[in-house]
Amino acid sequence: MQFRRLKILMTMLFIFLDVFLFFWWRSNQRPSIKVTDANANIISEIKNQKIKVANFSTSVTYASYLAGKRSNSLMSTIDKLSNFNANINNQTLYVTFNKTSQLGRGNTSSSSSSGKKAAADDVEASKIARNAGYRYNPILSKVNVKNRVTYSQYIDNLPVIAKQGLMIFNKDKDRKVTDFTQTKITKVTVLRDERATITEEAAIVALYKFNELNSGDKLSKGALSYDTSVKVNGYDIYLPVWVFVVTHANGSTGILKINAFTSGNLSE
Repeated sequence: MQFRRLKILMTMLFIFLDVFLFFWWRSNQRPSIKVTDANANIISEIKNQKIKVANFSTSVTYASYLAGKRSNSLMSTIDKLSNFNANINNQTLYVTFNKTSQLGRGNTSSSSSSGKKAAADDVEASKIARNAGYRYNPILSKVNVKNRVTYSQYIDNLPVIAKQGLMIFNKDKDRKVTDFTQTKITKVTVLRDERATITEEAAIVALYKFNELNSGDKLSKGALSYDTSVKVNGYDIYLPVWVFVVTHANGSTGILKINAFTSGNLSE
């Protein structure tokens, strides 16, 4: 008899606990729903202001604070190149190709179209960058001067937009590579466990709240990247940022950045 009472009591206790946990979970979900609704309302306001935004993501990504050092070990990049001059200064590799270099000419001939020449040259620049472990960065390349293209080093599976982890190629009017620079991050260390970043949608909302977007502006697709502005004991500290290209009504372009942890404005 006593056992039966105890069994009934435990069953009621578990039911009460389940109900409590359910309502506790529901209460924690409400702020998220409210934030999502608020973001949707502001996105509608942005569009009403004739500000064009690309299709954006509402998914959550996880990232960390990182530390890294600037590397001097850059000469391996030029192992398979020829007809060039190279030197390292201030932890940056400078490479200039001689006029006799065939880099970028590929298999094109004088009868080839300019489009094919450009494609062959882009393949050569991409090959050099890829061999060094860098990937094309459409955000930074879009705001480059004419005939310049940028590739990023990746750390913790995200591209770097800081100058410490880039390869930048310059080309002549025929899109033949004339020179490039390279910086590299080494000894990358995770400083704390991964945490959730704000969504791309939330980053766009933050830009609007900080008055970075005006009527007639066009905002590119965002890219979650790593940037740095702080150096401690010889290490650069990297944090995730949402980065966009904004094209103003007058045709000028610029970079906009939002701290992916705090929603703070990092645009210059």
